Amino acid sequence: MTNVKRILSVTFLSVMIVAIFGSGIATAADEIRIGFTPPITGVHAAGGSLQVKSINLALKEINAAGGVNGKKIDLRIIDNQSTNPGALAALQKAVEQEKVLAMVGCLYSTQVMATADATKNYGIPTIIGATNVNITKQGNPWLFRVRPDDSVAAGAMVKYIKEDTKLTKIGLIHDADAFGTGGADLVEKYAKEAGLTVVRREKCTTAAKDFTAELLAMKNAGAQILVFYGHEEATALLQRQMRQIGSPFKFLGSPSAASKDSLNLAKEAAEGIWAVVDFVPGQSKENKSYADAYKKEYNAEFDSLSVWTYDGLKILVNAIKKAGEDRAKIREAILATQGYQGAQGTFSFTPNGDGLSEVSIVQIEKGQQKLLKIVNVGSK
Repeated sequence: MTNVKRILSVTFLSVMIVAIFGSGIATAADEIRIGFTPPITGVHAAGGSLQVKSINLALKEINAAGGVNGKKIDLRIIDNQSTNPGALAALQKAVEQEKVLAMVGCLYSTQVMATADATKNYGIPTIIGATNVNITKQGNPWLFRVRPDDSVAAGAMVKYIKEDTKLTKIGLIHDADAFGTGGADLVEKYAKEAGLTVVRREKCTTAAKDFTAELLAMKNAGAQILVFYGHEEATALLQRQMRQIGSPFKFLGSPSAASKDSLNLAKEAAEGIWAVVDFVPGQSKENKSYADAYKKEYNAEFDSLSVWTYDGLKILVNAIKKAGEDRAKIREAILATQGYQGAQGTFSFTPNGDGLSEVSIVQIEKGQQKLLKIVNVGSK
């Protein structure tokens, strides 16, 4: 009798274990995990919080519409700590511990470059916002850019200077990282091809505290327009100090110059500056729809530099709907995406994984972007 009771007890326990773990598997099977690695802490935390808001809006809309074939998207957000080692650790955690199917990765080029080999080794489809032109030309088939690359932005900047401002002497300041250096190299290259002169070039760090010497050097070199290719904190400081020395030249900035974070830091010093941006708010019905939804959700105006996470998650989810939960097929489905109407514009992916080739030149008026010109130069 004792043996019978023991057998019955073991059998009952086994059934309970199967029931418990079976329930857990069933729950997991009803979800699709996607990783996202923004900067939650560190120097880029303010921008990271805006990226999270944008992607969470997409997540809410996707799941409200039924998710993917009846499965909800489970977004696992992991802090990249605003550093290259942090970005790599976040990717490793997403893939190895969280077991995600695909990724929305990083905005900054240095972080994407620091994680590129691991992304390739994992063979995981990854949406990125980084714009360094070389990122998608290194033979990594798993990276998909959902912003115009720096060749598009730099080409548009030079084109606008030559055709619209008629200025010929450029002063160039850039961040020393991969993003700033790569963008500045292209500006200098295209300026030379266009018959313009870069009279002086200087580099800085993201944490730079004083640009007085660089600005005076630009003035003494005879610069008519200052082009800055770098991040939010530095561009805001540069604008304030340019005002302090009497604004001796015009200012044209990379996309970060018109971001919400940068404008909040620069305040009135940003008035009248020019910037190249991925798109202009309100330019399309898709963008207007996004703006309305963002306003309703957060009671605030959206940040133009963070919209890539919204478009990126939706493009990724659309690919999963078509391809199923197979990474190689998801990759093929993203590359096959042509004519997708997103909040930033029309996405048509090249074989290298670049999705957008159009940018706009804007002027800042009372803290808002005023469209001056739409420029389509293609990805070079």
